[in-house]
Amino acid sequence: MPLPEMVPCQAAVSVSKKRFKRAVDRNRIKRLLREAWRLEKIPVEKALHTHGKQRAIVFIFTGSEIPTFEAIRLCVQSVLKKMPLPSDSLENEEARS
Repeated sequence: MPLPEMVPCQAAVSVSKKRFKRAVDRNRIKRLLREAWRLEKIPVEKALHTHGKQRAIVFIFTGSEIPTFEAIRLCVQSVLKKMPLPSDSLENEEARS
């Protein structure tokens, strides 16, 4: 199913109200997640745009303490490395041939 917008990638962030009662804490974590995504999304968007694909990504924070920006950025990088991209599947097919 295509995304409602004609963009290669959309991202959403979520922080549990159960773990972080204060809205200011939840909002801080969401700001950190969005900033980490903004800094890391360029290669993902390029790969998706090149192959005409779209992805919707949801980042759900499950920690119990407010993290540092560096910790969040490393986690976002790790998740994006694990995410299959169209260019990865093409490389795997070429390697099998």
